[in-house]
Amino acid sequence: MMMPRKASLSMVFVAALTAVACGWPQVASSPAADANPPAASIRTGGSKAFTAVGSNTAVSWRVQEGASGGAVTQAGQYTAPAVSGVFHVVATSAANPAINGQAVVTVDSGVRISASSPVSAFACEAVALTATVTGSTDTGVVWSAPASCGTITSAGVFTSVRGSGNCVITAQAHADAAKTASITVNVAPERVLSLAIVPASVSLSVSATQAFAANVTTACGTFPAGS
Repeated sequence: MMMPRKASLSMVFVAALTAVACGWPQVASSPAADANPPAASIRTGGSKAFTAVGSNTAVSWRVQEGASGGAVTQAGQYTAPAVSGVFHVVATSAANPAINGQAVVTVDSGVRISASSPVSAFACEAVALTATVTGSTDTGVVWSAPASCGTITSAGVFTSVRGSGNCVITAQAHADAAKTASITVNVAPERVLSLAIVPASVSLSVSATQAFAANVTTACGTFPAGS
């Protein structure tokens, strides 16, 4: 009768991360890293304890995304960052660093930002954009626009460059930089505000000729007609 072979450490160690407080399902991470990790959802700045489960639970802990993804102690206590996002808490076997398990943590501040889109505007004419922030007492919005499109003030007043086309403006919640909304501004060609004949007056002798030109003024400036 053949005796069963003794399993190696790399085969017997199976790491699974479980959220202790909520009893998340224990899903194993194999040495081949073929795993469905457990998951947790917490608020920004919140904390949750994780543990490694297996035949050898001596592990080291880290956050895959580094400091931007929060912090975890070597006891498995995770603290979420101040911004929303999806982060990964990783436990690595002390006996075999090639073996690890991870928990996917969804961090949500509860902040939401919304904006109406699209918006229409004429080239070089200012248009006020609005965005609404909920879920925080800080309802401030940080605006940004591609330089090739135009400029936008801190109050959300957008002015395009000369030309026409679509510009995508970004509104970011001041309370949570991960929460953004996009506004498409459909920029129409500039409107003619006035037309001037140059020269405005002239005195000519009989049979003399005179060349005239027309200048148009728009919100973008004054240009020769047709330019």
